[in-house]
Amino acid sequence: MFKDIARRLARKILTGIVRLSYDDTGLQTLQVTFKSGDTWEKIPRYQNYGFTHRPKKGAQAVGLFIDEDNGLVVAVDDRRYRLQGLKEGEVAMYDDLGNKVVLGREGLEMVAVTRLAITSPQTELNTRLTVNGDTHFNGKVSANGKRIDESHKHPGDSGGTTGAVQ
Repeated sequence: MFKDIARRLARKILTGIVRLSYDDTGLQTLQVTFKSGDTWEKIPRYQNYGFTHRPKKGAQAVGLFIDEDNGLVVAVDDRRYRLQGLKEGEVAMYDDLGNKVVLGREGLEMVAVTRLAITSPQTELNTRLTVNGDTHFNGKVSANGKRIDESHKHPGDSGGTTGAVQ
């Protein structure tokens, strides 16, 4: 009986290789060639809410099949780019270029290969901050409530010793 169930499940759960991905509708679809030899065009791919990615050609997929006309992809992985060496309990997001966010045992690590952009009406850092590298500011700059950009004034500024910032 168990072997019969296993045989039936083996025909319902298949692994395959992603050939194409389509990301132009609310539900992503893939072209996948499964180990059975069948290629499915635009098979729906379900993802967890709030997380998405578009797989590259050659990624591995797991498909579930209700019958010969209805299937769906429930998981996609790409071992070519997967981060390795995580400690038990660590979590990571990554891509094929080397960008990554690791929620590690020693803290959060973010790596941006070319650029990190933060867009927010207000950003607050509650920490000691070390900046290594050139720093450029556009806009007003204050420290301890005092303007330290080009608009601040020093009384008695004649090229020598001046008073405190006003």
